Amino acid sequence: MTFRISALALASTLALTLLAACGKKDEAAASPAAPSLAEARDPEALKKAAEAQRVATLPQADPAAPAAAYKLIDSGNQLMYLYYAVSGLPADMGQVAERLSQDYRATQDGFKRQDILKVLEPRVKAEIAAAGEHRYLIWEAEGNLIEHYDFERKQFPVKEPFWKGDSRFYYNDNSSYQISFGGAEKLRNLPVADENLAREIEDKVNKYDALKLRVYAFAQDADLNAKLVRSQVVKLELLDRKGRLLASASR
Repeated sequence: MTFRISALALASTLALTLLAACGKKDEAAASPAAPSLAEARDPEALKKAAEAQRVATLPQADPAAPAAAYKLIDSGNQLMYLYYAVSGLPADMGQVAERLSQDYRATQDGFKRQDILKVLEPRVKAEIAAAGEHRYLIWEAEGNLIEHYDFERKQFPVKEPFWKGDSRFYYNDNSSYQISFGGAEKLRNLPVADENLAREIEDKVNKYDALKLRVYAFAQDADLNAKLVRSQVVKLELLDRKGRLLASASR
């Protein structure tokens, strides 16, 4: 038996074949490149790749979020609530009560402690729920986080441990909970073209408590082993001790 294919059918078949081939090519192009043999053998490269993949799956900050969306974190207890909100872990009420209640710390009576926990728990849950609804935050980082002026580029570099996310910050009232700031590679320099302003900032770089870095960030996730909130930086502002804006950088 002989089969004949008309010219129209043949053209249709060829078109479908070409479309299928193009589709496969596009899919291949969209796939991430496979690691090289050297990378596959390098534990540090594998660790970085895994971390990049983890971060890519996290909720991302919206640079267009309005100023009203940001809430100032000015106590360790606020950071504690944010940690439980972001991590999704149930709050350890015993540990929380140790931080919040002097009466709880002052007694070893099990019944009295249970009575205190019954009063505290609704309040703590409400604070955690509120923190989960306000993941955009402001943190005012004290200390010397700025390098000396770069005359060639007319900017003040931010110190590397900060923009790499290696620095951790906390408040003394509850130092068990900490925060780090990542994703700041593109914000690691604060441009200052005005020479007079640059001179003023340069004079303050090494002076104690003369400069403050105000960080606008988004709480992305938590390190469960370290009680650490990991956040994504959206904007940086350099302020003097009176709160005057000196320089800024944003996404």
